[in-house]
Amino acid sequence: MDRRRSESPSSTALREPIRSPWLWVSLVLVVLAGVPFYLPTGTVEPLIGGVPYWLVVSLGATLAFSAITCWACLRAWSLAEPEEEAAAGGSDS
Repeated sequence: MDRRRSESPSSTALREPIRSPWLWVSLVLVVLAGVPFYLPTGTVEPLIGGVPYWLVVSLGATLAFSAITCWACLRAWSLAEPEEEAAAGGSDS
């Protein structure tokens, strides 16, 4: 059983993490970390697995951005009103 569905509809609060400053700050920091503007121009060395290290840093930042966004959407977001959840009867169909 999904842990998000284990709560009763009356105890589920309306949550919108998009209004939380910590989410915006973390996303901006990850985007800034993923753009290699802080590295010297033309930097290629050292190579990691045959690609410049800034590419590895950018890919890591992309994965972190995706993970934060997925967490916010799947775990921290509750948009359905308790009345809507009760009317749906808890079914996903």
